[in-house]
Amino acid sequence: MDRYTSEQEKIIDSINRSVADLERVHALSDEDYAHCLEIFEASSDQRFGILNWLEINVLSQMSKGSNSILSIGCGTGVFDEQVLQNLIGRMEQIKYLGIEPNKLEAAEFVKRMHVKGVENTVVDSSVLVEKFRGRSFGKDFDLVLLVHSIYYLDDRNDAIDAALDALSPGGVLIIVVAPDESLNVIANLIWQRQMGHKSFFSDDLRLHFDTLGVEYSETRISANLNVTNCFNVLSREGRDIIDFTVQARTDLLPEPLQKDIFEFLLSISKVEAGKTYLPHPVDIFRCRKV
Repeated sequence: MDRYTSEQEKIIDSINRSVADLERVHALSDEDYAHCLEIFEASSDQRFGILNWLEINVLSQMSKGSNSILSIGCGTGVFDEQVLQNLIGRMEQIKYLGIEPNKLEAAEFVKRMHVKGVENTVVDSSVLVEKFRGRSFGKDFDLVLLVHSIYYLDDRNDAIDAALDALSPGGVLIIVVAPDESLNVIANLIWQRQMGHKSFFSDDLRLHFDTLGVEYSETRISANLNVTNCFNVLSREGRDIIDFTVQARTDLLPEPLQKDIFEFLLSISKVEAGKTYLPHPVDIFRCRKV
């Protein structure tokens, strides 16, 4: 069965040619990225699905004593805050370290993760404002998280190896990564033009784990992205969602390319109860260090 219709294939080819001809791709600034991410995530039910899976399959099984958690590419800490709140009161001590190169997002992480007067749980949270370059942390962490951050690392495979190495015996590595499906087609084309290499998807992670001989499990979480406002030219929120979806400032792209982007997204959308949605699935990979 063909992945796309002939009309969708034509639009993808047109986008690919247009992107290749661009003199420059206007990437999102750190501030724009943080803002667009917040709007994007608020418009999707994916994060709820990931957190629910994590609670059932990982967090509920962790020791009630002392635990160390490393979040690579932690961003503003919106996800990590939910993880921490889930664990407070169930553990005696939690050491939570984030790594985030975006200074604005790292500062927000510190604010979100600062916990005062927590009964029965001592929390020590901090952040390193730097890229994760496979540095050695010792084999200290009970849980290492890469939640949609693997795409932005310089050498993804080396980072995965370093994350595995950072685990203590019995520790768990969780990598949340997008599959190479319709929502990510445009972003991948932009990414190749902007970064000079492809993005990183579930198939790439699966291949690396198989090459290493690492045992892992994977789970597909189905989710939907509400893009109703994206097709309202006057909606700033809609533009922010589109910008994050394609990982670029779409208002600075040539008008024919903008038109192709909107046409493709509309072609893969579905309408339910008067709202327009795009499929927003995600894959969760889990490895346990023996």
